Amino acid sequence: DCMIVDYRLGRLTGLDLMDLIREVVPQRCATIMVTGLGDEEIAGAAVRSGINDYLTKNQLDPVGLMRSVTGAMRRTALERRLHELAYYDALTGLASRTLLTDRLQQLIARRAREPGMLAALAYIDLDHFKPINDRHGHHAGDQVLGVIAQRLKGAIRASDTAARLGGDEFALLLTEVESAEDCEAVLERISRLLREPIRLDGRSDGQTVQVTASIGVVLIQDDSLEADSVLRHADHMMYEVKNAGREGVRFFDPQVERRLKAAHDELEAVAAGLRNGEFELFYQPQIDLATRAPTGLEALIRWRHPQRGLLAPDAFWNALQHKKLSATLGEWVIASACRQIDAWLAAGLRLKVSVNVSVHHLLHPSFAARLGAILAATPSVPPGYLELEILETVAIDDFESTVAVIEACKALGVSVALDDFGTGYSSLTHLRSLPLDALKIDRSFIASMLDSPSDQAIVLGILGLCRAFNRRAIAEGVESEAHIRRLVELGCHCGQGYGIARPMPAAEVAGWIERQRACVAA
Repeated sequence: DCMIVDYRLGRLTGLDLMDLIREVVPQRCATIMVTGLGDEEIAGAAVRSGINDYLTKNQLDPVGLMRSVTGAMRRTALERRLHELAYYDALTGLASRTLLTDRLQQLIARRAREPGMLAALAYIDLDHFKPINDRHGHHAGDQVLGVIAQRLKGAIRASDTAARLGGDEFALLLTEVESAEDCEAVLERISRLLREPIRLDGRSDGQTVQVTASIGVVLIQDDSLEADSVLRHADHMMYEVKNAGREGVRFFDPQVERRLKAAHDELEAVAAGLRNGEFELFYQPQIDLATRAPTGLEALIRWRHPQRGLLAPDAFWNALQHKKLSATLGEWVIASACRQIDAWLAAGLRLKVSVNVSVHHLLHPSFAARLGAILAATPSVPPGYLELEILETVAIDDFESTVAVIEACKALGVSVALDDFGTGYSSLTHLRSLPLDALKIDRSFIASMLDSPSDQAIVLGILGLCRAFNRRAIAEGVESEAHIRRLVELGCHCGQGYGIARPMPAAEVAGWIERQRACVAA
């Protein structure tokens, strides 16, 4: 078809008329505009509006008009073909990823204007499709894709969109759903429909094949997510179904996404804080409980946040457990502690400093080598002034690797303590085999031992193990003078806690040590 329209139409122009026609008939057709005016601005406006050709009436003749009509129709046919290639899948006739994304973005914008209405994007991947291609050939695979496409198209409303995203991946854009339960019921019904056997063409034996569907879903109720984000989350949910055993429906939880984003933002902030020098070490003294003389210090990381102030590790715990970042932070802690020991030794202060080491850091393949490099960077610090603290649960979870790392550290001259002892599941065999120097009794037993005979018995048992295996015992969480007296009675000679001293900046340590030694001397 070809429309020929005059520019002058009374109150309207031909351009106005074309706009009205396109609102009613979205399908493009060849269009030629004729006018008695030779106005280049009008000609330019006609071309920009999508009109194929522009003729002046004084130039009209049958041959020229037919040439213009033929050219306009050919150009329109080519434009339609290009549009189909861009917006529709050639094999199935379903919408392409491009068209789906356009419609999804438009739907998101509408949901922002119409709060309360739910829509959904379902990302569908066919299970067991590859064996069909491998066994029966790509022709059979294409037939299966065509049947699946028709089933999807027949299962949705005219206002919805079925799309093929590539390979054996499809998507459904459901413009209106009542609730998550309603959406899940619809998709379960579609999943059962897709599961029905498909008879292959050209097979005299009536061969059938069968596929199932893994479906990831994102509910859309506002414009908080862009189209690309919706597709990405739905794709991720689909892969979770795959990993859980295939064939099923799983919904994206925005709360989970917010938690993941918060965790990611925290990691980014910690990494930036480390680069900007916002972290520092505080030190909590350890004393001989009988004489009250200082025996050592535990280095504890703190974050001097530019907005939130001084933060303890609980405020950035996820970063401390992160596989890569925990190792980076851990190296910084060890290196900083070694530099501080060096400064204290130069000032005449000789105390062992212990540092906590995370599981990911400890079991990193290059941990011992990196520790050696840090010690080499402070050659005036004897390695025996540094002690590593590892969690009991870490030691038991990967016992053989832990033993190997501890032995490598001790070969460097560094001592090793088992932290929070009593909260894990160490057997006597484990305790005997681990080449440890000290056990730190978990604060939970110390805190309640004055009122709990069973916890006091546990503390007494741990002290007995320390004597039997020749390990130093250090009590954590010593909160009062009563705790100190009872621990001395039980035979525990070393402890730390708020009842002795709170963690303090490095600049305050020397003054505290001097005052403590003065008290001991008195």
